Amino acid sequence: MATVVALVGMCAVASASTGLGKATSFTARFTTSKPGTPTGLVLKTTGAVPAAGVTLPAAVQQTVTLPAGTKLRLGKLPQCKAIDGDIAAKGAEGACPRSSRVGSGGAGGVLDGSPTHFDVGIYAVRGHLVFAAEQNGMPLKQSFNGVAQRGRLVLTVPTLGGRIAPTEFDAKIVSRDGWLVTPKRCGHWVSRGRFQGVSGVGGGPVTPAQTLTDRLTCRG
Repeated sequence: MATVVALVGMCAVASASTGLGKATSFTARFTTSKPGTPTGLVLKTTGAVPAAGVTLPAAVQQTVTLPAGTKLRLGKLPQCKAIDGDIAAKGAEGACPRSSRVGSGGAGGVLDGSPTHFDVGIYAVRGHLVFAAEQNGMPLKQSFNGVAQRGRLVLTVPTLGGRIAPTEFDAKIVSRDGWLVTPKRCGHWVSRGRFQGVSGVGGGPVTPAQTLTDRLTCRG
């Protein structure tokens, strides 16, 4: 009997494990195929819903590693100087000038068991990116950040306390002010997407990492 109880307890712990659904596709493409040229960036990812009984982490971190030799400088974009409190209260749409809006996209997932989708406005704010949720052109006052780390763009997406399982994300950031420049030489242009659950913004990993690659076209 004790053995049965122990096994049941182990199964309960396993069913409540923290995890993510499988990353099913990843795209990270420049808007030009010419080397050494200012460019925009198009991102698209999809993923599956986690298995039943899996607890979502506090946030999902997506790290986009661009091809070697890419110049990534978010500070060259026209900046919004609003503080985090103003963005939380008004939404980036209300707190930031129109000139600092540098892209758009969308995101979707399963919220409390039901599919959900919202638009995303992308703003350059004090040297990083803010991805602001919108519906029908109105701010939802929910956002997440993207930061540059050398040749990588790191996005940390909250799951609203484990309530929303992300299943899709797309974004297009315009070519502007040389914030992104393709590698000087044609070669094996490969971008990588790494997906991992983390304990929160700035927190450590709590799930295994998943990695997908995308091969970019280069025409010299």
